[in-house]
Amino acid sequence: MPFVYIVIALIFVIAIAQLANRYIPMPPIMRALVNVVLGLIVVGMVLWLINTYIPMAGAIRALLNIVVFLATCVAILQAFGLWDSAVRTWHTIRHKAATPDNHVPGERLPH
Repeated sequence: MPFVYIVIALIFVIAIAQLANRYIPMPPIMRALVNVVLGLIVVGMVLWLINTYIPMAGAIRALLNIVVFLATCVAILQAFGLWDSAVRTWHTIRHKAATPDNHVPGERLPH
């Protein structure tokens, strides 16, 4: 029976998303926020369904949860336009860490 409730809830979320994106006028940032919240609801319900009804080893389940979490974080950053600056910051940190002045632990120093 919970499966039926989840399907009904997913249909309800899809209907709200269609209504919000087509007929309700709102600023673009608010539209992105509504879409992110609705997307989080859908991802959470689908992940719950998978974790509850599909038998799998604990390690695989943990890996699946981590991958879904990371993909969700990337999607949220992209929805708000922060992904490019996060990648740029990561490259800057990596570049500074790789210079000879900032020795990375575990790497060999040139002789």
